Amino acid sequence: MRKACFIFVLSVLAISSSYTIINQQQQIVKLEQQLQQEQLKYKMLYRDPVVRDAIESGG
Repeated sequence: MRKACFIFVLSVLAISSSYTIINQQQQIVKLEQQLQQEQLKYKMLYRDPVVRDAIESGG
């Protein structure tokens, strides 16, 4: 009986940690997508000569 309870508890812990890992992986994918969008925005802004001059001059 104890062995079955122990195995059940370990199974529940393993499953819950798997869900946590999956959720973290999904969060990482979302953050990577946001980062790519922000990088694209800055690339587009940097193409503007006035913005590029301001960035390069430190202001």
